[in-house]
Amino acid sequence: MDNILKNILNQKRISEQEGLELLKNFSTLEIGQLANIAKKQKGFQNEVGFVVDTNPNYTNICDTECLFCAFWRKESHSDSYALSPDKVVEIIRTSYHNGATTVLLQGGHNPSIKLDYYCDLIKRVIKEVPGIHLHAFSAPEIHAISKYSGITTRELLQLFWDLGLRTIPGGGAEVLSNNVRKKISPLKISADEWIRITREAHIIGFKTTATMMFGHAEEDEDILEHLSRIRDLQDETNGFLSFIPWTFKPENTFMEKKISNEIGGDKYLRVLGLCRIFLDNFNHIQGSWFTQGFKVGGLALYYGANDVGGTLLQENVLKSANNPYKAGIDDIVHFIKSEGFIPVQRDTFYNTIKTY
Repeated sequence: MDNILKNILNQKRISEQEGLELLKNFSTLEIGQLANIAKKQKGFQNEVGFVVDTNPNYTNICDTECLFCAFWRKESHSDSYALSPDKVVEIIRTSYHNGATTVLLQGGHNPSIKLDYYCDLIKRVIKEVPGIHLHAFSAPEIHAISKYSGITTRELLQLFWDLGLRTIPGGGAEVLSNNVRKKISPLKISADEWIRITREAHIIGFKTTATMMFGHAEEDEDILEHLSRIRDLQDETNGFLSFIPWTFKPENTFMEKKISNEIGGDKYLRVLGLCRIFLDNFNHIQGSWFTQGFKVGGLALYYGANDVGGTLLQENVLKSANNPYKAGIDDIVHFIKSEGFIPVQRDTFYNTIKTY
C-alpha cells in the first residue's frame, strides 16, 4: 500500500504485477482510497462531466456473431434491419433538436452495406446536422468495412478522415486478450488487430476512446493485459480521450447459461479504481451509471471516475440484454449533485459546454 501510494504521489506508474496485486489482494476501500488520490493528482476535485448524446445503430445484421452480444441478427431473421441513410440522418437530427451534441454511431458487420453508404452518412451528417459531432465506427467495424470494400484499414480511415470524421469510439475491445477473445468472439478481430487499427487512426489524427467490457470469460491477469496494451498505445500516440470500463450483461446472449452471476458493484468498483491507478497517462476515466445504476454509479465518483458518460437518448445494444437503466439530462444533473459534485456538460473532446 505504501509503495503504491508513493508511486501515485510521485506520479510514477505502477507495474502490471503491482496492478495484479491490487486487484487480487487489496480491499475494495483501499483501492478506492488510492484511486481517489490518483484522480485528485490529475487535478479533478468537485466537477464531474457528462455528455448529451445518442447511440443509434444503423444495422443489427452481423456476420461476426459474438457470443456475448444480444443485439446481432442474421439477415434472414424476422427482426433484422438496415436503416437507410435518410432514416439515420432523421434520427440524428431529432436527437440534436432534443439537445444532443454527440452521436455515437455504430452497427453490426453487415456484408450487404457498401462503402458508399458509410461515406454518404458521414457527408450528410456533417452537412445537414452541423451542430452535432459524429463519433462513429469502432475498430471492428473499420476492419469489416475495409474487408467488404477490398481496401486496407489504413486507406479506409484516411478516406473517412478526408470526409470529415474526427473521432472513433473505442468499442469492440471487450478484453484485449486473444485467449479471452477466442472464447467469446472467435470471429472478431484479435487484440493485436484492434490495437493496430486504433494506432492507424491515431497516426492519421483521429482521437478515440478506449473501452473494456469485463465479467465474462476473463481472469484478473487478462484485465491487466488489456490495461497494459492500452497504456502502452497511449504512451506511443496520445490518441485516447478517455477510458470506459463496463460490465457484461448476459441476458438474451449465448453466454447466458454459462454466466450464472452477473458482475456486481464491488468487482466493478475494484476494476474501475484499478483503471484510474494504472492508466496514469489518461486524464478521463468514465464511470457507468448506465450498466451499474445510480447507486454504484455514484460510488464510482469516489473510485477514480471524473465523468459519467452520456444520457444515451437512444440505445439498442444493452437494451437487447434487458438493461433497465435510462436517464435524461435532469436525472444526470440531479444524480451528480446528490453525490456532492458539480455537474459539467461537456462535448466529445471534454470541453465544457455548461456548468450546473
